[in-house]
Amino acid sequence: MDVARVCSDLVQINTENPPGRTDEAVEYIAGILENLGYRPRLIKNSGGHWNVCAGPRDCSLLFCGHLDVVPAGEEGWTHDPFSGVIENGYVWGRGSTDMKGGCAAILAALERFDEIPVSVAFVCDEEDGRRDGVQHLLREEEIVPCDCLVAEPTPCLHPSVGQKGLCRFRATFRGTPGHGSLYPFAGENAIVQAAGFVQRMMAVTEREYAPEAMMKALVGNSEEAIAAIFPNADVARLLTRITCNPGLITGGEGTNIVAEECTVALDMRLPWGCTPEAVLAKVEQDICAPGVCIESCAAPTCTSPECDLVCRLSAAIEGVYGMPAHPILQWAASDARFLRAAGFRAAEYGPGEIHLLHAQDERVAVDQLERAVEVYAALIAAYVDETDCRIMCRP
Repeated sequence: MDVARVCSDLVQINTENPPGRTDEAVEYIAGILENLGYRPRLIKNSGGHWNVCAGPRDCSLLFCGHLDVVPAGEEGWTHDPFSGVIENGYVWGRGSTDMKGGCAAILAALERFDEIPVSVAFVCDEEDGRRDGVQHLLREEEIVPCDCLVAEPTPCLHPSVGQKGLCRFRATFRGTPGHGSLYPFAGENAIVQAAGFVQRMMAVTEREYAPEAMMKALVGNSEEAIAAIFPNADVARLLTRITCNPGLITGGEGTNIVAEECTVALDMRLPWGCTPEAVLAKVEQDICAPGVCIESCAAPTCTSPECDLVCRLSAAIEGVYGMPAHPILQWAASDARFLRAAGFRAAEYGPGEIHLLHAQDERVAVDQLERAVEVYAALIAAYVDETDCRIMCRP
């Protein structure tokens, strides 16, 4: 199987989220799985939000990947974002790094085995956190707790074993309308209220949270890895402090009217030692007392770097690259948080150009794809009895 071609084919299937239709991509993957001897199970949610699972539900290793991608936009691309062009050693296009390259590598690794050695799940809605993807599979017990490799892009020597927490919410402020020419002497402006609230929330990023002993070593590994990817980032702040992004603000009725309503959406990522409950308590105590609508909350999570999954994955990476692998922590969120909450031991590892995540000219190197196939195949082999290639089921 040509992993670059499979990646290219997937990129050419537009799965932008929104709207998040993955039905065509699922049918493409289901065809490959059938050719490999699997009996794929298609889970069809409304709106084309499809998932596909295959393999025994009770095996010891699950590979998971998402098929949806963030919107590409129209400007600034060297190649059409859904062309899947293979050029100069890269597969180009939206989703090539995040994470259709990882999905293609999973499929290519499965081809190395005569028997069905693991379970796989390809899902529809990781990019917006809806409940039709991994969360649906968990509710329906299509997947059950085991060791899980999520094929998210990571640095080549650094599997990710933990993620910062997440607190994403909207705060709505209400003012008193009036003529714009009279403000601030008459009326109460909801936009000004929202601006003050954002400023106060940004202040929480100044506090540093001290990691525990095990986390301290992981934080150190992570800072080195992040610095190599983002040399201009203040990495010392990234993993031990809250980050706060006011991502969306809407409000007002006109430039000559004192704004009666304003809503601001914030995305906060929480370090170890900070909980969503603590953040929301601070929000509720704010003097503006906004109406708060919580969109998503999750505490920081971590899989032990000493567990079988991480040790076997690290050994597989070292075998392919000939250099030591060092687990790190992830500054963003993925489906791994839902899996860990459900009892899975989850780690992330996959090919990609991380500095181009969600960016123009997203692409993935062909040699990274090929090496990811080797790593995945070595990890599968570690879970399979070498004598008869039977699946090592959990006791």
